[in-house]
Amino acid sequence: MDRNHFEDFGSATRDMRSRMHELLDAYEQQQTQVGEVHQQLVDLRVRATTSDGSVQVTVDSTGAVLEVCVTPAAMRGTAGQLSGLLTDTAREAARLAKEQAAAVAAPLAGLAGGMPDLSELFPGTPSL
Repeated sequence: MDRNHFEDFGSATRDMRSRMHELLDAYEQQQTQVGEVHQQLVDLRVRATTSDGSVQVTVDSTGAVLEVCVTPAAMRGTAGQLSGLLTDTAREAARLAKEQAAAVAAPLAGLAGGMPDLSELFPGTPSL
């Protein structure tokens, strides 16, 4: 190999090293962002309340019921009416939680699209 080939190889190596450092920095930023979103989802609590305030249901980010509060006013109806209030309020809380969880997680949607293809990192290699 002549001197030009070695210089070309050194330049390519420096470029590749620089690109790898950029990718690692981007990956670390993404990991931080994923961790923050995960914590927000863990901490998310959503409450739905009937229009008269007689039933409140609190759920987590997955819609799992955490707490049900029933006032004496809710007990004035029939058992079937109370069951309906509980069911409808729990469904509303779960729906709201799904919306809020999607909004919290939305910034993560584009993360994978920013990663380069193998052929971008190593010219001449096949695209994945």
